[in-house]
Amino acid sequence: MFRLSMFISCIFMTNTAMEEKNIATNLVDSVSEFTDFDKYAVTCYICVNVSDNLICNQFAIDRPCKPGETFCHTLHIMDSKGTSVLVNKKCTTDKECQRNKVGCVEIDAQTMCVSCCDQNYCNVNVPTNSSTAVFDDKISKMRMLAKNLFREREKALTTTIRDSNSAQVNLWEKYMFVIYFLATLLLMGII
Repeated sequence: MFRLSMFISCIFMTNTAMEEKNIATNLVDSVSEFTDFDKYAVTCYICVNVSDNLICNQFAIDRPCKPGETFCHTLHIMDSKGTSVLVNKKCTTDKECQRNKVGCVEIDAQTMCVSCCDQNYCNVNVPTNSSTAVFDDKISKMRMLAKNLFREREKALTTTIRDSNSAQVNLWEKYMFVIYFLATLLLMGII
């Protein structure tokens, strides 16, 4: 009876080794799924040629930006008295939203201000002067740092799992030999 329990424990150990291999494989797959940060889009207020910010936000299209559009861009034009003449808000790429493309300029009797930000609904307010016409890329910087961190982690994890998988294959072969040997002894009536 003792030898039969050894046989059963060998089968259990073999199943455990296989489960560990499957867990390691699933871990690599799940890490790969979560490292694609580009598919997580920012959501911006979106309006075209609206007369003021209140109307823009009230009737704005509420949907995430397309992949690759990681910034909210706001264009605000005011007359000489500071009254809104035009508000445009949209999703855009980092090529259009750059630090050197934001700010305010005076053209004739109007002031045109542009701001860019990369957080959800960060363009709720319109820029009205140089202090509020800003470039904010906090999330983009964090996303880039996270991408690099996950890339390095995935590379290390893949290497570790690859090394442990080759060791597990050798272990698996040994377990299979023991099981075959014990099964042969059991069938021959020796056990």
